[in-house]
Amino acid sequence: MAPRPPTKEELAAFRARASLREREERRRRDARKTRLRWVFWLFGLVLLAALAADVRHLSGRLGRFQRTGKESRKGDAADIAGGLEGPRYADPAGRFSLVPPRHWVRVRPEAGSPFNAVFQGPYGMDMAIQVVVTNGLTFDGLVENLRRVERSLAANMPMEFAYVGPHRAIKRSARLFKSKVLLLDFLTGDLAHHVQFSMPVELYDEYEPVFLRLMQTYEPGRILPAP
Repeated sequence: MAPRPPTKEELAAFRARASLREREERRRRDARKTRLRWVFWLFGLVLLAALAADVRHLSGRLGRFQRTGKESRKGDAADIAGGLEGPRYADPAGRFSLVPPRHWVRVRPEAGSPFNAVFQGPYGMDMAIQVVVTNGLTFDGLVENLRRVERSLAANMPMEFAYVGPHRAIKRSARLFKSKVLLLDFLTGDLAHHVQFSMPVELYDEYEPVFLRLMQTYEPGRILPAP
């Protein structure tokens, strides 16, 4: 015996149940999406709060040791500023002398390094000095040489003028990944001087004026005639 076809009432009831099941499934999917959105939002807020707390902690810590002396370390900005009358370092070859940053440590330059002296301080900072003999290089020639080097490195470091004692110097700065460097280049007679300070980016504005003051203790040497 063949099955009886469904009546209109049965078809309507079937469609109603299917529609109800579809609505219920859609409601469950929407509820799951809503829960996931809230989870992602809350997770993001937690991350942002943690990041903000870390930034505040770092900024506060760096600011405190500069402004209040708390958490200070030997060789920091206040220590350097207070030690500008300290003992001088004289280059063994007589090319320069200066009062180095107080409580910084002089280290041996790495093999192949062009620097004559390197000093290291806290927070990963350092100071490096290079002095070379020139053959009548002029200040304009020094500027052109620096620009040529920048072009070869595809670098762009705007030049400003500063003074190291009575000597006009070219002042530049460059930001690297986690550090920023202050560069000073100047001439005295037949000597070209290059001095660079490297420090964390966050400390640059605090330390730049201190390092420029320290450079006023720099005294260039002179080429000694051969015996």
